[in-house]
Amino acid sequence: MVPVKRRKERSLGEMISSASFYGLGIYAILEAMLLYEEGAPLLKCIAVGLAGFTCVSAGARFIIADLVMRIRDDSDVR
Repeated sequence: MVPVKRRKERSLGEMISSASFYGLGIYAILEAMLLYEEGAPLLKCIAVGLAGFTCVSAGARFIIADLVMRIRDDSDVR
């Protein structure tokens, strides 16, 4: 298998978008918790919480990609 060259440096735009995803994700999760405490419909709380989790995951996209590459590398060795 051909080794994939990994890019270690992130651009300023990538760092800004990651920080934005993290911030919005945390805000949405906290908002879902607040909505739940206020008695909002459960489906609405779940939807907002899921959106927040998705944003946090998007902020971690480079970390997730590195983990997937490591797992694939380990499975190729076996």
